Amino acid sequence: MSLFLSKHMNSPQNNITFTIHRGSHQIGGNCVELATANTKILVDCGLPLDFEEQPAEVQEKILEDAKEWTRDCDAIFLSHYHGDHYGLLREAPEGAKVYATKETANLMKVSGVFGEDLTKHLDVQPVADTVTVKDFRVTKYDVDHSALGACAFLFEVGDKRILYSGDIRLHGKKGVLYKNLPQNVDYLFLEGTNLGRSGRRKTEKDVENAFVEQISSNPDSLHLVWCSSQNIDRIVDLYRACGKTNRILGVDPYTAYILELVNQTHPSIPNKGYTGFQIYFPWYFTKRMIEKDKQLVYALRKGATKLEQNDLQVNPSKYVLVFRPKLLADLKNHLADTKVCLTNSIWAQYWEQDKPEINSMKAWLAEKPELRKKLPDIHTSGHADVASLQQIVEHIQPKLIVPIHTEHSEDFGPLFPKVEVLEVTDEVQYSIDAV
Repeated sequence: MSLFLSKHMNSPQNNITFTIHRGSHQIGGNCVELATANTKILVDCGLPLDFEEQPAEVQEKILEDAKEWTRDCDAIFLSHYHGDHYGLLREAPEGAKVYATKETANLMKVSGVFGEDLTKHLDVQPVADTVTVKDFRVTKYDVDHSALGACAFLFEVGDKRILYSGDIRLHGKKGVLYKNLPQNVDYLFLEGTNLGRSGRRKTEKDVENAFVEQISSNPDSLHLVWCSSQNIDRIVDLYRACGKTNRILGVDPYTAYILELVNQTHPSIPNKGYTGFQIYFPWYFTKRMIEKDKQLVYALRKGATKLEQNDLQVNPSKYVLVFRPKLLADLKNHLADTKVCLTNSIWAQYWEQDKPEINSMKAWLAEKPELRKKLPDIHTSGHADVASLQQIVEHIQPKLIVPIHTEHSEDFGPLFPKVEVLEVTDEVQYSIDAV
């Protein structure tokens, strides 16, 4: 008999209900509600990836919905620090309790330094291995993702066990962590970002090796690598590739600050003071930082080896820079007569965003046809491929799968023929018998 009982039903005292507010048929913007008669929990509270592209009235509806979802919530559990999983926390009520790993709690501080602080009004608690919130016993399990400190959560009420995978993969540096996930759970909320995409993903080791080959094949060039400064695995890949090719890795203050935060929990991550690591301070970007937090800039400069921008022209073959389109205005004067190799190490859809910095980047590349023509893509997904999802399910042996974080929920059934897959829809309440 299926564990799935009904929807839109009144929950007796011993029932658990769940509602996917967003995420059953889209990637990003996750928000799942778990509840009993006495307890209401949210798992993630994410901003949709396409939020900025939406009309004003749609954006307002998204914000108002988040206010309603977080109202009277006993706790919010965050799987990781990507905006599509925590970006709507600003709508949570004053003092709302939020549980997150130390890494997630630290990296969320970045928003307060470089933009709007989404969490200053909240009670953010580093999640221990297990925490009890009224009727729910919640256990954290570390998983591999392109966000350091990402985790899955096991929610237990009575004898029912619900596992939320969060964003997960097996091809990262710690993919083996999936083997620690609990087995024989009743419900598995499983992400399916890469459904509809064939083939295995590159490993992070493959990415590192590709960087080495790219740098070695262009020995006279300054290498700019467009990647997320919050993708710590990618920064480590680059640092190791620099070590193998006798290069210096240069980062801007934003990236340096992130690495400072990461260093609090992971001292082995490259940071200022490391051999072959320098910080460059672009004038416009640094000026804005000083206006916002002068002491932070001074702290980043203290003990750091500074990369002078004119050295990029004099000695381009010495450096690899972590790059973002926002830095182009500061850098392009120094790159005018410099041999440059630009590498993409980001999700391809970022190219499609209609943002001033992306459009400026495209205009700059249009003036450099040789550079645009040779633009390599050295990247791998933060999400499991199909074979890895099957491997995860084979290990967990759930009784039922709930698709989430996917545009292809219809593919779950054929992929997991031995497991019941629940067809779910956003904003529908489902009930699980907790007896």
